[in-house]
Amino acid sequence: MSDSQNLFNNPSGSVSTRRRAHMVRLVQPIPQLEGFEQLLTDYWNAVSNQMQRQEMSFGPIRRIFAETVLGRGDDAMLMLRQMNPGAHQLARSMVASGAKFEDLEDTELLHEVIDWTQCASQRISSQKVRSIIENGHREASEARMTHVANRLEEAIAEGESALVFVVSATMPIPEGIERFIVSPPELDRLERWLQAKMEEAQRELAAQAQAHSHSPSPESPNPSQTSGGGLWTPS
Repeated sequence: MSDSQNLFNNPSGSVSTRRRAHMVRLVQPIPQLEGFEQLLTDYWNAVSNQMQRQEMSFGPIRRIFAETVLGRGDDAMLMLRQMNPGAHQLARSMVASGAKFEDLEDTELLHEVIDWTQCASQRISSQKVRSIIENGHREASEARMTHVANRLEEAIAEGESALVFVVSATMPIPEGIERFIVSPPELDRLERWLQAKMEEAQRELAAQAQAHSHSPSPESPNPSQTSGGGLWTPS
């Protein structure tokens, strides 16, 4: 969404009672991937600049939420710093300006979704077990999203703007809260770069597999060099 779609002016100067949620993708660091760090830095700088422009139009951010982060206040800030330094730096600047870091997740529901996701990643032969896992994951995910929507509804007061760090853009936003997706060009550039890297890695794996399939098999041992057709026999 462009700045022109995200921003509007209030020429009358009246206080707006609208509630707003500014959605920012939590792009995670990948330390082992050379070249990714600079792209990630560019992304967070662009997000910071866009948020500054939005605050000039909408007013300052008063609430901060983050998917997969547990707790509130200093506890949430510490966890975010460990998970995502770029997001933490943005949140820290807003906390310094008066924003409050609110809790978003229910600990038990989040852990349940994670556990079901791990179960789903395993190779399951039984259709019955697979159905149990799928149903459990769906029910836990729906309960978690309901909790998240309720927290946003409860915590964002009239006239307030909130910053919401999201893993994906599918997070539910309650009716009555305007949704603004912060998506600078740097995010698209980063995602296209990652896609190219993935395709390059897949081509390399395919080439290795093809080379392996055409390599000659090791020669079978000479039967005369073994005793009893390859079976060990006492001397």
